[in-house]
Amino acid sequence: MNCKKCGAEIENGLMYCPKCGESIQLVPDYNVLEEELLSKVVEDKNKNKDDKFATGVYKYTEKTEVVTPVDTSSKSNATSYEPKIFTKKICILLFTAIIAVAIISALVIIPYVGNHSYDSVMNMAVDAENNAEYAKALGYYEEAYELDDSSYEVIYGLGRMYYRVKDYENAIIYLKEALIIDPENKKIYTYLLNSLSAIDDSDSIYDLAQSAPNDEIKELISAYIMMPPSFSYEAGEYDKDFLLQLTVNGDYQIFYTVNGKNPTTSGKLYSKPIQITEGTTVVKAVTQNSSGEYSDVATAEYTVTYKQLGLPVVTPTDGVYTQKVMISVEVPEGCKAYYTWDGTSPVRNGIQYTEPFPIIEGTSVLSVVLVDEDGNVSPTYHGNYIYQP
Repeated sequence: MNCKKCGAEIENGLMYCPKCGESIQLVPDYNVLEEELLSKVVEDKNKNKDDKFATGVYKYTEKTEVVTPVDTSSKSNATSYEPKIFTKKICILLFTAIIAVAIISALVIIPYVGNHSYDSVMNMAVDAENNAEYAKALGYYEEAYELDDSSYEVIYGLGRMYYRVKDYENAIIYLKEALIIDPENKKIYTYLLNSLSAIDDSDSIYDLAQSAPNDEIKELISAYIMMPPSFSYEAGEYDKDFLLQLTVNGDYQIFYTVNGKNPTTSGKLYSKPIQITEGTTVVKAVTQNSSGEYSDVATAEYTVTYKQLGLPVVTPTDGVYTQKVMISVEVPEGCKAYYTWDGTSPVRNGIQYTEPFPIIEGTSVLSVVLVDEDGNVSPTYHGNYIYQP
């Protein structure tokens, strides 16, 4: 502890300064101002406490946030200033930016759409194909197919390009589809036959030959595979005799049988049409090339049953007549009628019926037959007529 007067150090327990003799004051000097300030603080605190709990219900008093302005020079305007997010200048800039984006988008999108229309893509596909850029052309045809999957040009183009890039499976799919639209197009057949040959699908080539629309297409197919002979009549039932012709495209020989035996071992060399008559006939035929190789065997079964012509209908029927009458015969379409009065065969000796004819005087035997265009003869009508005027 130091002396207030001289500042000398005073030992504990001394009541005066050993240097200057000043008495020591142990209690601090009373400060009236500090006492008043302290009393004021305590009074305000008690008052707030009383006001807070005067009614017994707690009322929350929101604290007022005091904002200390950074710039004291603008203190008087701080409370009245409200910042504007979109000023006129900013709005103009935003509008200009939107317009610019729209223009750029139009410049980019419109040319893209124009370059990727159906006609545009097809033109690029054709150009690429003409330049032998087949993979590139295939991509364009695929894009065009997405725009129009029913277009014949696109479908045929895909078939050609898949063939060019040696994707024969897909080539066959699209070429068959193109063939449905244009069934007599030789170029489509050529691409399709080349594709089928590349994967050794001879069965499908045979199927194409069976459904070939004309001889020109059949001849085209024969260059890819040795076909069995074609029959001029389909297998089935017939009511008259006919001549069966066997044909094949190419310089081949044909061997055949009519008894159901194998033509490669028991066949007869075909040189003229085969007569198919009444009954059932099984014809088997095979093609042989110059190397002695045989095609598959073609088989057809024919059944010929002649038409059964009915007994001719004659009016009036036989009997005794005292007055002259006219005899008429019903002649079916495709037939002719022949008659005699003396009982002989009208097939050999008959008069061709063309119009009703008169009964003859006396006793006579009328004979009538029908003969169709295939030479089939009906049973003979016999009638005993007696005319006594």
